[in-house]
Amino acid sequence: MVAGSVTAVLDALQHGAGSLTEVSRRTGLRVDVVRAAADQLVRLGRAEECPLAVGCPSGGCGDCALACARRP
Repeated sequence: MVAGSVTAVLDALQHGAGSLTEVSRRTGLRVDVVRAAADQLVRLGRAEECPLAVGCPSGGCGDCALACARRP
């Protein structure tokens, strides 16, 4: 992998890309290259992997990151 790919992926993430598909679209890199670059950024501590949560948490409403973001 080329260092430029890692830099391009980091730049896209820092400018709001919220998924690997979005990073691919913004950078023009193939998704497999983006995934490899993102993995490298995580290993280097420059990015954090955030799993996608689907549905409501077992604790009910107000017990998730989205609810926390909505609090005043």
